[in-house]
This record gives sequence, structure tokens and C-alpha cells, in this order.
Amino acid sequence: IQEKAIPVVLEGVNVLIIAPTGLGKTECAILPVFHRFLEIEPKEGISILYITPLRALNRDMLKRTFDMGRYLGIDIALRHGDTPQTERYRQSRRSPDMLITTPETFQILFMGKRLRKYLSNVRWVIIDEIHEIADDDRGAQLSVALERLEEISRYGFQRIGLSATIGSADEVARFLGGLTGDGFREVRIVEEDLCKSMEIEVELIQKEGDDESLAEGSARRCKEIIDEHKATLLFVNTRDTAEILGSRFRSMYRDFPVEVHHGSLSRLSRIEAEDGFKSGKLKALICTSSLELGIDVGHADFVIQYTSPRQVTRLIQRVGRSGHRIGEVSRGKIISLGIEDFLESIVIAKRALEGKLEETRIRKNPLLVLANQLISIALEYRKIPSERVFEIIRRAYPFRDLDRGVFQRVINQLAEEGRIGFKDGLISSKKRSRLYFIENISMIPDEKTYSVIDITTRKRIGTLDESFVVSNIFEGESFILQGRGWKVVGIEDDRIMVNPVRDVGKVPSWVGEDIPVPFEVAQEVGRLRRKLKEGIIERYPCRCEDLSKVEEFIKSTRYIEIPDDRTITIETDGNIGVVNCCFGTKVNETLGRVLSSLLAQRMGESVKMGSDPYRIVLEFGRRADGNLIEETLRKIDPESLEHLLRLVIKNSTFLRWYLLHVARKFGAITKDFSDTGGRKLLDIFDGTVVMEEAIDKVIWDRMDVERCREVIEKIRRGEIKVVIQRFSKFSELSQELSRGLMLPRYPEGAILSMLKKRLEEKEVELICLNCFSRWRTRVSRIDDRPRCKRCGAIRIGVISEEIPDLKKRLSGEERKVVRRLSSSASLVVSHGKYAILTLAGRGIGVVSASRILRNFRFLDLVRSEEERERLIKEIWKAEVQYARTRGFWDQK
Repeated sequence: IQEKAIPVVLEGVNVLIIAPTGLGKTECAILPVFHRFLEIEPKEGISILYITPLRALNRDMLKRTFDMGRYLGIDIALRHGDTPQTERYRQSRRSPDMLITTPETFQILFMGKRLRKYLSNVRWVIIDEIHEIADDDRGAQLSVALERLEEISRYGFQRIGLSATIGSADEVARFLGGLTGDGFREVRIVEEDLCKSMEIEVELIQKEGDDESLAEGSARRCKEIIDEHKATLLFVNTRDTAEILGSRFRSMYRDFPVEVHHGSLSRLSRIEAEDGFKSGKLKALICTSSLELGIDVGHADFVIQYTSPRQVTRLIQRVGRSGHRIGEVSRGKIISLGIEDFLESIVIAKRALEGKLEETRIRKNPLLVLANQLISIALEYRKIPSERVFEIIRRAYPFRDLDRGVFQRVINQLAEEGRIGFKDGLISSKKRSRLYFIENISMIPDEKTYSVIDITTRKRIGTLDESFVVSNIFEGESFILQGRGWKVVGIEDDRIMVNPVRDVGKVPSWVGEDIPVPFEVAQEVGRLRRKLKEGIIERYPCRCEDLSKVEEFIKSTRYIEIPDDRTITIETDGNIGVVNCCFGTKVNETLGRVLSSLLAQRMGESVKMGSDPYRIVLEFGRRADGNLIEETLRKIDPESLEHLLRLVIKNSTFLRWYLLHVARKFGAITKDFSDTGGRKLLDIFDGTVVMEEAIDKVIWDRMDVERCREVIEKIRRGEIKVVIQRFSKFSELSQELSRGLMLPRYPEGAILSMLKKRLEEKEVELICLNCFSRWRTRVSRIDDRPRCKRCGAIRIGVISEEIPDLKKRLSGEERKVVRRLSSSASLVVSHGKYAILTLAGRGIGVVSASRILRNFRFLDLVRSEEERERLIKEIWKAEVQYARTRGFWDQK
């Protein structure tokens, strides 16, 4: 790759260099640029701007180039959010020759008078890992920043992009180059294909005996593979999975040298894990996409992908991290936990080896980025004609087709909010412009997190991202966290009170972790199902015995229709309807949203919807009707699909998070504004450009209208048949993988046991109403029939609030306190220790305790374990009710 790329860079043309991590892409850019720098010998300002998407990559880059620069007399510096003030001051006094930075800090450089002057001397801009940001809002922001740099550049600059293997090189090249008045700037593409030197195999995990769970079996197999190699990167798709798998390793193999690495860990924890792997102290790292990019962790000789990677490009990038020295083969294995996961994995592995990568699609006209850049440009110039701003922004590839009317609407919105001034065709900055810029340098969503509290144990069990809370969390809703089901019983500030339940609810996703399965992959999985049923076995990168197990599974369903690339099956069971369809994540989400909305309209009641790449699940308030589902599906008009979808989204709960994010980036609300469970934002921004952008972003991120339209047209033409049949294994397959990964769910007995333990360990304060002596003790130490140790009296009160001096004359309020104390003593007389146990429950006063205890006799509680368990259950119900009605923390 260096032999191909270095001569092109030396020519001075714009170039996109595509090669796997570890093959020396960085040197392809750095060496010729340093060579040209020494030839030209620039005298002032920043000459080389090196932009990476991650701070960790910045640090790696500084380590790799610093000594080289010192030897050549090139001053190299680093600047990002963590750069000390002293270093920033030094850079503003005397600019480095080369500045390594992030896209966000690049934005800041335009604001300082000196820094902006230094920027005007830039001759080379190198963008590392450009594939990672080209298709998101950070990329759109960066593309406008490059055109702003062109606007102030004294010499013009060469653009050099460094990318991992991608499916749409031409699109990313156009993104890198932008436009001039004559069309797209020329960008030469230099590419090295890794697929030819890659070995990938997929393995289906089987349990060993009845005592081993699927998760234990997969952890055991991963350890066996790790033991066979020197250094293994074990990739997972989510941070939750990384933590669960790491926990499995620690519990099963206590001293095994493996650590977890993901973006939510502290920087120190990540660096310690990276250094441990580099030095050989660790045999493996369990990691997420945090290590897909070129962060230096030393040499790995093998990669394990735990469950399907969901996308071909992701698999190639991950496996490419192994054996990436020149001449070595990259080797990896996908560990599959079930039939559906296995089929998806072998399809993706085969497509990877054949070089069939997903296309990189770049969103047109992201208006939240436009709003951000309008305010930034107003700050940079103080006052500037809107027509000039329009020309600058239209040169950026994502905004090449920006409509003048839409541009003006965004200006008007920002002017109304007081974020910019607009008069006589001039855009100007205002005091609120700077406040906005400080809070919104980055296009990454500002997410607050909510603590989740289990009211059974009063412990914090984890956190939920704001995006999930705003869209999904209401009292009574259930969701899954740490592999268990929870029901929301109260929401207070940044805390969500929950109660363990058996229901399977929504699975919260960490920010940015929902990896969609492409339409093409899901369709090929469907085609493979069809071929296996026909007895045609093609070559896939897996063991023959594993493929035979899948074939046996397919043959075991011979009495039903198999949902495949040409067949949709509709299956019902009680109030659940499942539409099995192999259309991928985004098409199924689009189809599911529209279908559930039309069904709700026809039935006059809400219909819950969930989807994955191979099915749409519908939950009705009555018995599901397969014929009604089919009839409604066939009536969807492909021409009005997008219009209908926009109406559905506008009335959906999941729009709230998008609207919150877009409104923040427009500067229409403050960073700390929250709208959990309400409709304030939906009402405020109805009919505005903010609402339109939020809906457009939902469609771009989560839907695929074009492909969904194609599917509906094929159904209408009979190219895709629809079959109604009884509930089959295909409707149950989606639960297979989640069961394997989940930690054991709390059974009711375990919940009651934890509650009992907590109540018995609680310290209570008691008072004798005869001699007024007071003492503290744990509930577990109290006799069945408690007595005062001083005078032997049985009227023992439970103190739950400040009590007055009982020997003095009492006021009206004080008499009420004494009456409550006396009532608690009466309960202790009638029910002994069990009254104190009940009063130890959270939010249970004497009235609630009386209501609970009147259904129990003291002697039955003493003699019967069953009765004692029934009492604990009633206390649990009372605590849940208290959390719902008054809030768990009112009287903490």
C-alpha cells in the first residue's frame, strides 16, 4: 500500500488511501507529507493538520510521530479537550508545524484570532479513520469545516483521507473532496484489498450436558480458543455483553488473564487493559468497537467475534486487527449461540471473504449540523452575508443539494431563538451565539444517564441512557437490564425505581450501539433457509457438522412454511402476532411501525410493536387475528408509505429523544432540559423546521423507506407470498440468543428472599410505653413476643419519626405522633416480631401495617413458613405501591 500511495501523495493531489489497520496507512500519508514540508520549509503557522475521530488515536499518533518530527526538525503538538491550559497557551503564542486534533477541536481553532491566522497556512489536511465519521453528523460538521478552511486558506491544501476497507470508496472520496464551482474536486483512490489474505470460520456452540448453560458453554469454548493462541481480541457488539462475558470469565476461571475494554470505562482502566495486552500480561481483551480503530494494542494473532457481527464491514475491520504484519494472514472465528445467529454469521463471513461490503451512505442536508455551523460561522466572522455562507456550506458534500428556501428557514428559526442576528441579508453573532457554541462544539448527542434502583434491595442495578428513558420509560412499562426483567414503579429526577418481574420488556441500548443488519444480509439468510429446505447445501465458512444441525432443524419444520427471501409467514398465539420476514433491521422497523399503526386504527385500540432483522412482533389487547394482519399488510399503499410513516413517527414516543437532541443542537432548549414522560417538546416544535429535522433523522437512522416500498410492491405483485400458519419455531428463535446471554432472572422466591433478608437486617428503634426506655436493635434479633428488658412490659412502640417528651404536656401535633406510636405498640402486642418486621418495610406506616396484618394470626406466623412467606409478599406489594404513589426516596 505504501508503494502505491506515497507517489500519489507526493504528486500533491487529493487522495483516499484504503487499507486494513496495521498495514502502514499512516506512513503512506506522514512520510511524503514530511518530505514535502522539508522541501518547502514553511516559515509560519500550522502547515499539517492531522484529524482523528478519537482522543486515544490522537495520543497514539503523537507517540508515533514525535521522535520522527524532533529528528527532522518538525514541531508536532496535540490539541483536544484534555489538553492542559498551559499547552494551549504555548500553541497560541507559537504555532506547531503539525497539529494533531479531533473534528470538535478543529471547530474551536476558527474562533481565536491567532489560531485562525495559523490555520490559514495549512497545506496538508490528513483525516484518519475517515470511514468512521463520513456517514454521521460529525462527518457533516467536518466537511463544512474543511470548506471554512478553504475560505481562509492562503495556499490551498491537499486532502488526504485514511480509511479501513469500505464498500463505497467513491462516495467517501467525494465526501473528502467536497465541491468547487466546477463540480466535485478530484480525489484519487488508492486501495489494498485485505479479503484475499483473511481466514474466517463460524462455529455453532453446543452445551455440554444439562448442567451447562449456553453462556457457560460459549465462555468455555472462547477460553479454549484463547489458550491456543498468544494474544486474542474477543469482540462483542455491546458494552452490556462485554461486561456479562467478562463476569462469566471471572466466575468460571478466577485467575485467567483477560480484561474488558469499552468506551464507558474510565480512560485509566482502558489504558491499563491496553498496556497489559501489549506487554503480554493479558492473553485476551474482551472489547467492543472501541478497538476496531487503529489504537495501538500490540500484535494480536487471533480474533474471536462473539455472536454475529451484524455487518460485513465490521467483521473485516475486526478480523483485520489480527496478524496484520506484512505477509501474515488475518485469522478469526465467529462464535454463534443459536441457529439464527449461526445462519446470519456464515452469510456475513462468506460475504466478507468475497469482498461484498455494505455501501457507505452519506445523509443529505442534516439541518441540525447546518444550524450548528450557521452559529459557528456567525461567531467566526461576527458579520457575514448569508449568500456567502450559503456558498461555503454548499461546497460541503452532504449539503451539495441544499435548497435556498430550507437554508433561509433555518436562519429564521435561529434568529427567532436569538442565537444569531439576521438583518438586510447579513448574519451576525450575538451574546447567545457564544453560549451556544461552548455547549455544542460536538455533534455527539449530550446524554444524561439515569440510575436504576431495585426497590426490593434498595440497590443501584445499573444506568439507562436518556434516549431510552425519554422514549420508553413510563410507570408500568417493563424493560430488560443486566439480563433481567424490571417494571417501572416510579421516576424521580435522575432515578428510576423498578421492581423485578418475569416479563420480557424492551432491551435498552447504550448510545450508538444498535447495529442494524442490512437488507442484503437478511435476504441471503432467507435464501439460505430456502436452499437448505430444498436440500441444496452450498459452501460456507463453517464446519460441516454445524451446517448439518441447521439442515436438521430446517427439515424438522417440514409441515410448515419456512419464512425465507420470498415468503412471509404470519403466526399467532393468544394476543401475540408474529410476522416472520427476512428484510433486515431497518425495513422491518419501517414496515412494523406502519403496520401496527394501521392495525390500531382499524381496531380502535393501541397495538404494541417490536422488530428484529427477521420478524415483526405485534401485541394486541385481544386475541391476535392472522387474517386481519394479512389484510392490513396487503392494503399498505407503497406510494403513500413515507407520508404515512411521517404521521406515525410524529405521534410516537421514540420521536421524543430525537426531538430533544435536535432542539438542543438548534439552540432552542438548554443542555439540561428534560422531557421524560411528557409531550412538551412535541407541542412546542410542531410545524417547525426543528420537528421536520427530528422526523427526517429518525427515518435516516432507523428506517429504510425505499427498500420497504420495494417489498410492499413485490407482495402486491405476488413475488413475495404471505402465508398464515400456526405458531412455529421461527417465531420463537428471537428469544434463543437473548436467553443465552442473560444472567438468571429473579424468580419470585428469590425476590422475597432478598426482601426478607433486607427487612431482618434493618436496624429499628423501639420504646417501652410503660417505662419509656429506648433501644436500637436489628429485626432479626427480636423475640417472637418482644418485652422491655427493663420492666418486662409488652407494649413496645416502633419509632419511625421524632417523638416528643412523653412526660410533658403535648400539643395537638405531638398527640398525633403519640397516637401513631401507641398504634404501633398495639400491633406489636397482637402480632409480636412480625409487626416490627412489617413496619420495617419502606413507606409502611401503622395504617398500612394494620391493613396487612389483619389477614394474619400471630400463631400461624410462628408455626407456618408458608404464612411467613405470604406476609413478606404482602410487604413487597405495599412497598411497590408506595413507590408508585409517593416516590421511593421521599422519606429517605
